[in-house]
Amino acid sequence: MTMRTRRRFLPACLALIALALSGCISTPAPRYNPSVANSSLMLQHRPIADVGPFTAAAGVENRALSMRGSRLQGGSDGTYATYLRDAVIAELQVAGGYVPGSRVRIDGELTHNSLNVAGIKVGSAEVGARFIVRREGVVVYDRSLKANHEWDSSFIGALAIQAGIDNYGTTVQKLIGQLLADPAFIEATRKDE
Repeated sequence: MTMRTRRRFLPACLALIALALSGCISTPAPRYNPSVANSSLMLQHRPIADVGPFTAAAGVENRALSMRGSRLQGGSDGTYATYLRDAVIAELQVAGGYVPGSRVRIDGELTHNSLNVAGIKVGSAEVGARFIVRREGVVVYDRSLKANHEWDSSFIGALAIQAGIDNYGTTVQKLIGQLLADPAFIEATRKDE
């Protein structure tokens, strides 16, 4: 290889490496952490329930959310429906309310799921779900809820992406908080005396 060929080859190689490094990166969603506010609600009302299957409605992004060329992957099985299910279980476990095989079961369907980190000042997420509670197979609660959350973002992609990852879980916390505070849900999941 001549010196002239090397001079042409080196910039092309550096450009390809830079392109590869800036390409799409997939990041798994971090493990859900129950919120203090939700834990307080759980300890106050002490719902008792099993958690059944959670699915995603047609057209709802259930596998990966786009974040400036990167992707945030769903929960333990790669889906956001399972991420939400695992979050509900985590919240119930705080107060000992997750009881597999219970007569009361919570099922769910993910109805909205979006994450926007494109803004240079504000990021946002929206998560919605239909929650169904059955007591001995009979529906005693059926309600759709939706949570929106905004946070300070950044022009710098890496900072905006990390903020999106961190705040997606907060949006799910808000959604579950709505569920736990709903008087009809509290009644549907109360422990029989």
